Amino acid sequence: MRAFRRQCNAAGVTAGWNAMIKRFGVGLVFGAALANAAWAQGTARFDGQYVGELTLRGIINGDCTTPPVGAEYPLRIAGGLVHFKYVPRFDTELTGPVDPNGRFKATGKTKKGIVTMTGQITGYRNLTANLVSPSCEYSFQSRN
Repeated sequence: MRAFRRQCNAAGVTAGWNAMIKRFGVGLVFGAALANAAWAQGTARFDGQYVGELTLRGIINGDCTTPPVGAEYPLRIAGGLVHFKYVPRFDTELTGPVDPNGRFKATGKTKKGIVTMTGQITGYRNLTANLVSPSCEYSFQSRN
């Protein structure tokens, strides 16, 4: 019978249970750190400078600026985050994460509402995206 008796601490909690909980907590923290590092490595491969053209695709409401022919717009990805300075109509920066497959959604606030850029990176530095503001729709195509 003594072989089956458990050792309890002063609070009546089984000592083995505490050790198991501690191991589980350490494993959980370690696993989360590894998952975060793996995600960051998967998106960092898209990091770099991209340059492309904006094309006015549609007018939703109001006055939209047609980008000058041949004008180039920089887009930067750093640490798996898109950074795009949206200047044809509003002076705001769009930011958002890139997923491991190269898809992204970046947003920024303006006085008239939210501007959203959704896009995809395929191949080497081939980036396409659509921008939608409260008043205009644009497309972005990178140049290699």
